[in-house]
Amino acid sequence: MNGDKVRIRAALFRFACRGEFPTYDEFRDSLWPGMAGWRHEWSEALDIIAMEERSHGYPDITFIVHRKDSASPYPSRINFREAKPPDAEQLETLREHTDQIISLYCPPGTVNPYR
Repeated sequence: MNGDKVRIRAALFRFACRGEFPTYDEFRDSLWPGMAGWRHEWSEALDIIAMEERSHGYPDITFIVHRKDSASPYPSRINFREAKPPDAEQLETLREHTDQIISLYCPPGTVNPYR
């Protein structure tokens, strides 16, 4: 899983530096073209990355990735718990962290898709 975690972290920052917020499918396809579905260990890697970023005082970069469901187009997990749908606390955290991600990593003019 460590190799996947390194690849996933790098991809998260590549998307952020381009100001892009991909769906889980788009994210998976950028790393593993042609692979179907989402693997459990990738979700575990996202949680570990989120914990590491937060523990160092950085925003949760995993919020770059979201579901494609138009009724709930948010990350699947916010604050290390399911967000289907997110509650008010989760939405506040998501918006604060993505504002910080945009400020730190994204090109000028990037719009927060969660606002």
